[in-house]
Amino acid sequence: MKLCRILLLSLALVCLGVAQPAATHSPEPPATFVHAAHLLDVKTGKMLDNVLVTIKGDRITSVAAGQAAPKGAQVIDLPNATLLPGLIDAHTHLTYDPNFGYQELGISIPKEALIGAKNARITLQAGFTTVRNVGARG
Repeated sequence: MKLCRILLLSLALVCLGVAQPAATHSPEPPATFVHAAHLLDVKTGKMLDNVLVTIKGDRITSVAAGQAAPKGAQVIDLPNATLLPGLIDAHTHLTYDPNFGYQELGISIPKEALIGAKNARITLQAGFTTVRNVGARG
């Protein structure tokens, strides 16, 4: 009987320890700063000079002109670059290869996927972060 009480008490203590939420305080990610010569503000249509973009984790938290990064911070310095938002192409054919012409009608869907991956990379490197791919099979 005494052993049963000890086991029940031990079980209750374990359950209470599990039931309490653990203190999950994740540290704030360190900030990364991008310093560039210019930035196109598409809302106002103006070009800002000497800009500092603050990035925390995977989010841009601020954009400011004429500010300097804190001492000791991680800075990506782009002294001759102009930053602009990702471009959108609302009508593209990523899976089409203009070198094939009418021969493209005989290209398999897996081959189209490979062509599309190549063209998507080229499109991203050109500054387009959003596309609407039209006319693709499969």
